[in-house]
Amino acid sequence: MEEIETILINEEILKSFISCHRKAFLIEEEIQRNGISLPDLDDGRTFAANYVGMQLVVKVDEFVTIDGEKTAVLDIRSKTIRERHKILASFLAFIMSLNEFDMAIAIKTTEELRRIYPRKEKAERLLSSMKEVFSGPSPHPTFSFACRNCPFHNDCVKFASEKGDISMINGVGQGRKKALEKAGYSNVKEISRANPETLSKYMGISVAQAEKIVLQARSVSTSKWFLIDKNKKVPDRTTEYFFDVEKAADETYLLGVLLKTKKKTVYKYFILLEEEWEEEWENFLNFVKLHPRSPIYHYDVFDRNVIEKFGFLSHKSVKNVLNRLEDLYAIITHSFILPVRFYSLKDVARTVGFEWRLEDLNGYEAMKLLTEWKEKRDEEILEKIAMYNEDDCRALLAVKEKIGKILNSY
Repeated sequence: MEEIETILINEEILKSFISCHRKAFLIEEEIQRNGISLPDLDDGRTFAANYVGMQLVVKVDEFVTIDGEKTAVLDIRSKTIRERHKILASFLAFIMSLNEFDMAIAIKTTEELRRIYPRKEKAERLLSSMKEVFSGPSPHPTFSFACRNCPFHNDCVKFASEKGDISMINGVGQGRKKALEKAGYSNVKEISRANPETLSKYMGISVAQAEKIVLQARSVSTSKWFLIDKNKKVPDRTTEYFFDVEKAADETYLLGVLLKTKKKTVYKYFILLEEEWEEEWENFLNFVKLHPRSPIYHYDVFDRNVIEKFGFLSHKSVKNVLNRLEDLYAIITHSFILPVRFYSLKDVARTVGFEWRLEDLNGYEAMKLLTEWKEKRDEEILEKIAMYNEDDCRALLAVKEKIGKILNSY
């Protein structure tokens, strides 16, 4: 096994760099720190090459013959070929050319096998950019929806928070950040004191949108909640349900429910497998029907969609359940500005002091665990998923009590 002494560029780093320079930088940094070695280069499918101080590595999924020509295939496990897949194909072709291989490249989707004509010069330009980034200081974060499932998410939030980076403001993506920096705004505090009308001109947005961004910056810089609409109310009952769903990579679902009554709090979960779900679905419905007038709190539309889906599949009316759903995400985003980058349940719950027992888990990791459990049926894995899901439900309870206390006082 050859130890890496230069910058390593493999498929993981390449894919990460396309979407987030900082993530790719941190992966590379971790590789250099741990001294990870190259994979087996004698397996016939792994190709490597040295290129201007970089060690390039890529693996072919399979070889096929198309029109009499040997073709290297990249299996993307997706219906659609996107730009990042074409870049990966160009990366493969470039490495092969450095090894003096002249071979056709194809991308395999879930529906077809398509020949690709890669642009090697595109790979060269990207590699030049990567070397420049990796040779410099750690890039500033550029937050997006995908960040919530990134293993470096907390690191990036801490980094951006300490720097007062503009990207910490919800509603400010890469484009808006560049516009603000061009206008002379360099940190969150400056945005928090900005004139919304001036911001709207620089950013090409409405004054109302600019006002929200200024208030969001103020919330982040002061760690305070701001109430922007007093009209919403949160049902307050002696008996309440708190509902959260975990989904595996396939059609396996774990429906978690926390039932809070005057005397006790009970958590139950129900696992709906793709091939056998009817009995557990019925058990779930019976549990939430124990108190047919009690509200069922959840977070965002996914949980509602799952109930609608299984209601349709079972040919049973779920109207009563749907009518009782209370979306805390909708209430929060309508009524409050919070000191968070993302309005995820985890971020919002932490502002009220709630912490998950399994700190290393997030929704994406729970999804992978549920997939693993289905394959292995390991009870320890299931207990871990259930613990994470129960904490999700208890986080809903903590958030509901906080916003209910505020909104219901008016």
